[in-house]
Amino acid sequence: MSKMDLILDAGYVPEMDDLTEYINQPARELWIDLNMFIQQKYNARSKITYSKCSGKPGWNLKYQKSGKSICTLYPEKNRFIALVVITIDLLPYIEGISYEFEAGVRETIKNAKPFNGTLWLMLAIENTAILENVKQLLIIKQPAQKSGKQKIRSDG
Repeated sequence: MSKMDLILDAGYVPEMDDLTEYINQPARELWIDLNMFIQQKYNARSKITYSKCSGKPGWNLKYQKSGKSICTLYPEKNRFIALVVITIDLLPYIEGISYEFEAGVRETIKNAKPFNGTLWLMLAIENTAILENVKQLLIIKQPAQKSGKQKIRSDG
């Protein structure tokens, strides 16, 4: 199977390693970093799913904790997309600290259209600074667990 076909091939169910290897360096290291962050901070389960959505079709990785979405990750060749859905009530706080964010992240937040009391932020993770912005948004959205050691999970 060609690496080019992996993400859009609904007939082939990839494993976590397939998704990771699909992404070229240096974005692959950012992907690994964010996955470890989510697993350690939230003790969250991941699930590989196929989306037929016209906005971002293909295989993705969804993270949930206690039935609540943390984020969805969409692998691409030279980067990946993190979908972070925040509630409108968090927007004033996020806007208040937005000076800390990369320009592209600020622009995504500014241009997001409200949908059922939420904002859907599709953030292209291309460097460490954007990765750290996404981590910050995740913590604002859903504070990390306070307990000590966390077990890393991959329930693909």
